[in-house]
Amino acid sequence: MAKTDTKKQEKAFNAVLKKARSKWSGDEADELEPIAELVFSFLMWNATARQADTAFGKIMAQVVDLNELRVSLTNEIIEMVGVRYPDASNRIIRMLQSMMEIFEREHDYKMGSLAPRSKREQREYLDTLPGMTPFVAARVALLSFGAHAMPVDDRLLTLLTKAGVFEPGTTPADAEGWLTRQVKAGDAMEAYLALQEWADGQRVTIPSPPKGEVFKSAPVKEEPAKKTKKSATTKKAATTKKVAKKTTKKKIAKKTTKKKTTKKRVAKKK
Repeated sequence: MAKTDTKKQEKAFNAVLKKARSKWSGDEADELEPIAELVFSFLMWNATARQADTAFGKIMAQVVDLNELRVSLTNEIIEMVGVRYPDASNRIIRMLQSMMEIFEREHDYKMGSLAPRSKREQREYLDTLPGMTPFVAARVALLSFGAHAMPVDDRLLTLLTKAGVFEPGTTPADAEGWLTRQVKAGDAMEAYLALQEWADGQRVTIPSPPKGEVFKSAPVKEEPAKKTKKSATTKKAATTKKVAKKTTKKKIAKKTTKKKTTKKRVAKKK
């Protein structure tokens, strides 16, 4: 995180938090199981609570359960939430990457193994999922496991930077780290919900990410390699076929020559 005047930074944050708390409706987040919270958090990342609520409702109305969502195609899910949903393709691909990895680790689509683990282990599990963002990991850790976390996405970070809390260039992960040192563990839930509602009420333009930084972990696909092997085999087969054809022609030519020679000899005897 870029260097800044700590006292000035704290003063700016306290002013924002005070304003957010004074306007907070007091509405608490719905209780969801961890895997549902993960899906909802991906929908909420760089979007608003209202947008996420609507999109989540549309998804749940069209799938039997979240395991069906896990095996759905990206385009199918985009159609469910709407093609105009903010950064739809990027967030859906990320979400599916994380869900697939959870299934690989758990042999189930739910995160059943996390409940008995320590808060640190739970956060590490979430942070290391392919496609994961700091905001989603922090939000699931806070809402599902009661961790000390302050979820920050690009929308909230942009507003806090504008308010003088952070310097331009600060990352969401660095911002979260600083905020958790300012807000006590017991106050984290209320502080986050108040800040989220405050951010939702404002229009925010998020800077586009640099090229090549779309995914934390790129999907692994070896289809091109398979195609190369296949084409090589096809080439080999085609060559063998050509050789076979040439050989056949040669044999036929020899037979024809023999036949002609025999006819000439018979003619001489006559």
